[in-house]
Amino acid sequence: MKKITYLLMIVIWMSGTAFAGLTRIQTIDIHAGWNAIFLEVEPDQPDPDLLFAETSIKQVLAYYTKISPVQYIQSPDEIEFKQNGWYRWVPSEHPESILNNLHRLQANHAYLVFSETNYTWNLTGTPFFQNRIWQPDSFNFTGFHVDPQAPPTFFQFFEGSKSHEKLIIYTLNQNNWEKIEYPSETNITSGKAYWVYCTGGSEYQGPMKIILPSPDNALSYYLTNPLYEIRIVNQSPNPLSFTMMPLLNTNENNTPVPLSIIIYSDTMQKGFEPFTAYTPENSIEAGDFSQIKLAIRRKEINQDSVSNLLKIMDDVGDVFYVKVWAENIRE
Repeated sequence: MKKITYLLMIVIWMSGTAFAGLTRIQTIDIHAGWNAIFLEVEPDQPDPDLLFAETSIKQVLAYYTKISPVQYIQSPDEIEFKQNGWYRWVPSEHPESILNNLHRLQANHAYLVFSETNYTWNLTGTPFFQNRIWQPDSFNFTGFHVDPQAPPTFFQFFEGSKSHEKLIIYTLNQNNWEKIEYPSETNITSGKAYWVYCTGGSEYQGPMKIILPSPDNALSYYLTNPLYEIRIVNQSPNPLSFTMMPLLNTNENNTPVPLSIIIYSDTMQKGFEPFTAYTPENSIEAGDFSQIKLAIRRKEINQDSVSNLLKIMDDVGDVFYVKVWAENIRE
């Protein structure tokens, strides 16, 4: 019991303070009317009263999964926000704001947003890597972590998932949900949310499955943790390559985490090299995996703690950000 409590305290502390300042900007194109959006970052200001102050956004809806499956697609104008897992926010000056039950926006979640005008939303926040769990035999309201410039098609993304063989996907177009008829020709849009049907239970993450140390899905180099292993699994039927690199926050005076990657010679001699970026020499075959071991060079840390983001992207078009943090030896 004490161990469980200790781990929960670590997760809460890490999410609240240890990675303060590890931000990136997510750009989302908002159109007049209803928008289905997917947040890749935890907003620095998650309170919608403050986040949407002096903007043209006048309503936000969020769906939180219940046990019963979602068997139909709804028009945003017809959603009864207090039923079927829907939550809503409207501005405080709206008479119905007293009924608001959506009080915080979060990363890795989809939202329906109503705006009075078109504009580009530059959202500053912190990425949180999260393992995906699909609600079985149901539509899932979700988005995807993809490269905005070179995203995969829906077929490329789901090619390795038996639970998504039928590829039943709906996209919001001019306030109405429309079925995507040609998933092999339709690219996933970064920052956009969709209704996606999943047959049976699934934890499919995409062509690239990233396995990180638990419990916080981050690289947290406490004094008792000098080394961590990241495993990249190819869940697609095709060879897969990836690139991993530290990403510094150029907007802040942020000292990077000094890491070394462990390498092995032809004679299996263990060696250490400064970690600047890594791409495997050969692609990962279908069903296979690659292991990357990263060790901390703690003697080079001259602060109480240091942190930065780790960017992991595959050659299909998936992009994820992982938080890296290390504490210094306290004398």
